[in-house]
Amino acid sequence: MKRAYMIMTVLMFLAAASSAYAQQNLRSGYFLDGYTYGYKFNPAFQGERGFIALPALGRTSVGVESSLAMSDVIYPLNDGTLATFLHPSVPAEDFLSGLRSMNRIGVNTDIGILSTGFRTGKSYHTIDVSLRADVGVNLPKDLFAFAKNGASTGQTQYDISNVGARLDSRMEFAYGYSRSITRNLYAGVRVKFLVGIANARIAMDRMSLEMSQDRWAIKAQGNMTTSGMLSFKTKGEAGTSENASQDNIISFEPDLSMFEGEDVARNVLNGISSFGGALDLGISWDFFRYFTLSASVLDLGFMSWSNTARAVTPGKAWEFDGFGSNIGAEGTPSLGEQFETMGEELLQAFNFERVQAGVKSSEALAMTMHLGFEARMPFYEKMSLGLLGTRRFDGAFSWTEGRVSLNLAPLKWLSLNVSSTKLSY
Repeated sequence: MKRAYMIMTVLMFLAAASSAYAQQNLRSGYFLDGYTYGYKFNPAFQGERGFIALPALGRTSVGVESSLAMSDVIYPLNDGTLATFLHPSVPAEDFLSGLRSMNRIGVNTDIGILSTGFRTGKSYHTIDVSLRADVGVNLPKDLFAFAKNGASTGQTQYDISNVGARLDSRMEFAYGYSRSITRNLYAGVRVKFLVGIANARIAMDRMSLEMSQDRWAIKAQGNMTTSGMLSFKTKGEAGTSENASQDNIISFEPDLSMFEGEDVARNVLNGISSFGGALDLGISWDFFRYFTLSASVLDLGFMSWSNTARAVTPGKAWEFDGFGSNIGAEGTPSLGEQFETMGEELLQAFNFERVQAGVKSSEALAMTMHLGFEARMPFYEKMSLGLLGTRRFDGAFSWTEGRVSLNLAPLKWLSLNVSSTKLSY
């Protein structure tokens, strides 16, 4: 269970980066004719027919937005095995030259549990139950340089400000309504009731490391919040503090008391007390026969979280031993265990002290906007060119994507699409 809670750290970041090319971002289906789940992008979109999707047989959407590729962090060795960038045979200059000053990754998952759609006259209705989970991390280049080189190159100071991580997971219960206003104009809305599962934020506004003899002196200003079913123990609560001054320091051991006892299901249900609401709004306009202009705003709403805990960095410098020298060395067990070790040591470097626990908090949801333009070919209207702009508003984890797609629907039951994207942060 402990490994599951490392998703706010480098462990999650690197695991997500490794899978970035194995997942499918379903925004590529925005312009597909008859796409059943088009209402998830724009509630004005209407399906051609009714549908029912059952658990494990319906929709699963995984979107990955990253400034890093798998080849940036995983390297093949001469013996055919794979190693992390920390392996001594990987040249530091080769690895660091491919990084940006700030390296980001986001993973957005939407798993359909139960959904249905049906038509009544000019209207189209959808009912949807789904599980949403969003994870994001921001890691500066100096953090990788420190992990790779330490003081071996003579550099004794690193600036790793703006390290950040976020986690948000919730259940969504949604009703969608789309109506034909005129023959060519459609408008839609989805009303969503939200049940919060877990929420967490780490934000290190300023953080610097300076070599001091055989240890690193850290100066930082940052904070962490956790809410819902995700909470962490202090060293005092976990019984791992070496002295009384460490009793309030976060030990990053998850509090799993909710899952203990004979009636786990009831404990979990009783423990869910975070709720919220949101709206999705959309419009679609067909004009001059060959063109369609569409726009939508998703997740316009808020979440009220229970069991919120807050931790901050101490108001003084502290020491850090640095990343273990054997993380990338030969003979270490596995890539996953190497990433976990790196993530755990980074969390310890933050040295958070809990200052508040068991309170309520609220925050706006990360909002997403889409603007689409589709042009059907006059010589073959089943072929079209689509332009889609997407903007996600999520503070330090915001991003913008431009997508160009060529779409083909040769048969009623067959639609094809090829697209190219440009992502910026």
